[in-house]
Amino acid sequence: MKKLFGCILSLVMAVMLVFTPAEHVYAQGLGLSVSSSSVAVGKTVKVTVSMPSGYFGTVVISSSDEGVLSNGGDGVAAARMLQDAGYILSVLVLGHEERCSEEMKQQISIARHLGVSVFWDNLTGETTFTETSFSEYSIIVDAIFGIGLSRDVTGVIADYINAINRSAADVLAVDIPSGISADTGAVLGTAVKATITVTFGHNKRGLVLYPGTEYAGQVVVTDIGFPEMVTERVMKQSQTFTYTKEDLSVYFPNRKKRSNKGSYGRVVVIAGSKDMSGACYISGEAAYRMGCGLVHIVTAQENAEVIRIKLPEAIVTGWSENVTGEQEADITAAIHKAAAVVIGPGLGQEAGAERLLDLVLQEAKKLPELPVVIDADGLNLLAKKRLYSTLGRQYVLTPHLREMSRLSGKSVQEIADDMTSAVMGQQAGATIVLKDARTLVSDGDWLYINLSGNSALSTGGSGDVLSGMIGGLLAQGCTQRTAATLAVYMHGLTAEKYCESAPPHCMLARDILEMIPKIGGNS
Repeated sequence: MKKLFGCILSLVMAVMLVFTPAEHVYAQGLGLSVSSSSVAVGKTVKVTVSMPSGYFGTVVISSSDEGVLSNGGDGVAAARMLQDAGYILSVLVLGHEERCSEEMKQQISIARHLGVSVFWDNLTGETTFTETSFSEYSIIVDAIFGIGLSRDVTGVIADYINAINRSAADVLAVDIPSGISADTGAVLGTAVKATITVTFGHNKRGLVLYPGTEYAGQVVVTDIGFPEMVTERVMKQSQTFTYTKEDLSVYFPNRKKRSNKGSYGRVVVIAGSKDMSGACYISGEAAYRMGCGLVHIVTAQENAEVIRIKLPEAIVTGWSENVTGEQEADITAAIHKAAAVVIGPGLGQEAGAERLLDLVLQEAKKLPELPVVIDADGLNLLAKKRLYSTLGRQYVLTPHLREMSRLSGKSVQEIADDMTSAVMGQQAGATIVLKDARTLVSDGDWLYINLSGNSALSTGGSGDVLSGMIGGLLAQGCTQRTAATLAVYMHGLTAEKYCESAPPHCMLARDILEMIPKIGGNS
């Protein structure tokens, strides 16, 4: 980010809610007066004017299109306030003057009386403002479209957006970069690439989901006067949330002064085909690192001795390629003693692995309170059996995009384009952890958007760690919602912690394990 925006960092605020456009409008209806729009404008101006002193050429681009909840009126109001602050600026309004809202007409009238230069482009090619005009300006304020945009941007407005992106100016987007879907983060045809986005009230989904987050630049959330009782009411009804570090002390399981290993649950990790000992070791240790009392690893016989050496704290049961009746009985007994089951890391997709998944699904029906995490090869086997849509609330599934494609029958691109719909589309109530640069978690009724982590997590075994972390929290009595979301958040924090002292490309899965104790929890 250029030095131009160096003074606005103090305005960034941590929030838990991530609003959809509908929730934002609902909150406005509950508790905001008409004057709240002026408050929003004032905040925008405050951020802009907090740039280093001096006179910068500024162009504020607004739209007269009421049909997409444009930010036109706010843009014009910001322009006149900036002029009062001594900025040299112009306003460009895209659209027809007769289509302006009454509020925008009023703002334009005030701006003209104050001597603000207002240009019009009625989108028919008749304008005195050309792309070369952008070279005169250091700052462009994007107030073209608001959070209600749902159609692709085309024609002359698309040309303007592309011209903005080609300019050398710093770009401040009002509420959301024009062309980004506030619901999904998708680029609707084309979109403004902002240096900074000032958004009002609470953050928006489209500003944290990809690709929208890449267009938003630095996001500043500014208060527009939502009464606390209104925020609380929306929070109760909101489907979307995220975590901050303060939430660790709220949701992480407490340790009791008078306790033993039985107080913190047993995790059975069914993982690791022949010569795949790493996956079960990593998942098992992750469960321990999250605080569970005991880990029982069920793995291929060839791995058993290695695991006993690498993780001597674990109980180890081996299974052969053709699972014997005796082995099946031992594994069944282990499942019935478990507080949580994790199945899938490095498991393979041979007949023995398939039998183990069948056994877990069979026993889980008898134990409806037993939480089950299915990961990696367990998901691939599940896809072959076409059972994805049947799994209920006791299950947590942890697919990446390609595994999700196999489970749902949708293409990877289709899932990537609308991850929200993909993760909320499982109808039976299982908690889905859809892993990506911005991991989403949902059971269909709510949506968690993870904001922690970085590219260091793009390494083999990272997902095995996550499945074990989820299992470790489930064993201690966390709900599927809390275990999945908190583990995902902490998983991301480990990468951030690691990168405080080393570059992201160096991190290995075992480094994630070493970072878990360093990111906190509860004493």
